[in-house]
Amino acid sequence: MYLFDWFLDQKLSDWVQGLGSLAAAGAAVGIALRQERSELKRAEAARVLRRHVLAAAIAPVLRDMRSATRFRSGVLQSLGRPSTGTEKLHYEELLIPLPVIFMNTIDRIDVFGAYTAAQVYSLVHRVNDYNKLVTSQHEWDVPFRTRTVNLRPKLDAVNETLDILMPRLDHEVDQLEETKA
Repeated sequence: MYLFDWFLDQKLSDWVQGLGSLAAAGAAVGIALRQERSELKRAEAARVLRRHVLAAAIAPVLRDMRSATRFRSGVLQSLGRPSTGTEKLHYEELLIPLPVIFMNTIDRIDVFGAYTAAQVYSLVHRVNDYNKLVTSQHEWDVPFRTRTVNLRPKLDAVNETLDILMPRLDHEVDQLEETKA
């Protein structure tokens, strides 16, 4: 009975003010949570867009590198054949270029995740390793048949990395085209 008497002794305005304060605090927390969710969604959408655009820039470069490795593979096969002595090979024809756009975008490659970023770094390393071997074999005047034996595994490693990367980035480009449609 004392509780009921205490309740009647309180002013109604105090109760309304207290409930209003609780409602305002709850509304403030709700608004803050909603803004945070909205900001997270925008940030994720921006990250996905960056990933798709970067893939659209890098995918053609990888296709060009694939063509270059196929050409180099053909050149290596022709080096292993008996020479007629009329053709002269410039060692620069065996080098695989790393295009500027590829090297300029490599610092943002982490948007694809750790595995894909590691494969891109591996590709750069393998291409550089291959190119160094081409240059050093030329400087050391290694016979053409020996060059073929030494360069083939390096070129195969570059191709293996391209086999991993190209489908992943093509998938990203396809997703960009789907969102555009």
